[in-house]
Amino acid sequence: MTVREIAAVAGVSPAAVSLVLNHKKGVSEATRRKVQEVVDAAGYTARPRAAREDNRRVMVIKFHTHGITEENQGFVAAMIDRIEGECRRNGYDLIMNRCKADEAESTIRELLANPPMGVIMIGTELREEHYPILDLFGTIPLVVLDNDVHYGRADSVVMSNVTIGMDATAYLQELGHREIGYLRFALPIHNCDDRYRGYLAAMEKAGLPVPEPISLSPTLNGAYEDMKRMLAEGRYRPRGAVLADNDSLAIGAARAILEAGYRVPEDVSIIGIDDIPYSAVMMPPLTTMRVSRKALGTMAVDLLLERIRHPDWPPMHVKVDGRLVIRGSTGRAKEEKQP
Repeated sequence: MTVREIAAVAGVSPAAVSLVLNHKKGVSEATRRKVQEVVDAAGYTARPRAAREDNRRVMVIKFHTHGITEENQGFVAAMIDRIEGECRRNGYDLIMNRCKADEAESTIRELLANPPMGVIMIGTELREEHYPILDLFGTIPLVVLDNDVHYGRADSVVMSNVTIGMDATAYLQELGHREIGYLRFALPIHNCDDRYRGYLAAMEKAGLPVPEPISLSPTLNGAYEDMKRMLAEGRYRPRGAVLADNDSLAIGAARAILEAGYRVPEDVSIIGIDDIPYSAVMMPPLTTMRVSRKALGTMAVDLLLERIRHPDWPPMHVKVDGRLVIRGSTGRAKEEKQP
């Protein structure tokens, strides 16, 4: 149905229908309900208006389901800083917005009532069940950052998580470790699923047994409390080496392990992923896989501008590798230290 057809069925003006569809004031609640009933019955979906050619605005949307993005603020903030700098350099203004999963459809429709030239969605917490909301952006150029989406026409920029998981595990193997565990988020995160797949691939290639992963709360303090409880109950004894989904998990677990009287890396080597600022100042400093936030932010803007210039190009997906940063939380396996 068109807006005029909806107006005719609802017995209101097309202008009133437009106000309702764009979530704007100017109509009574009775009119709003009447129009919405017709819209719902018809299954009408409003397409976002195209941005004006003189509108040089880029919108960044932080998508949230359970708050991992907020927990990892240092990482996300560094990407946004780079995005802002690249937008300014190319003559675009940046608009920041947050979007909760349970309010995603209404939030996105409201944001796109005044559409930007392009959108960068920070999709760390985006899952496959959320992919249909990407259709709401219509023909507006869209880049999903920090999630390897392959849905519709969305472009993406993400760290090469499978390779990062493989490289981190291979480094522990090079140190002589044969008993290598894994610290996993208790909540599903697409990036971490891929990191775990990389770990599994490296363990299989080396012919090593894979222990059951250790599930921890997805925050530094949550991981600390969970590991502290596991140690006290005897459900985990530090030995060999462990790879964590990210630095926050590694730091929280290491703190509990050290407080329990174990030594890092003498009793257990620990490696994280992301290289957040706190990793370098904890004791001992955390070995980690560094991922360039500047590269991620720059590539997101570059890809968005290419999509604006070439809307008919096929979907593009960019992956950024990590780099090993060796610090004091990892060491050679005990058997190799013995004469």
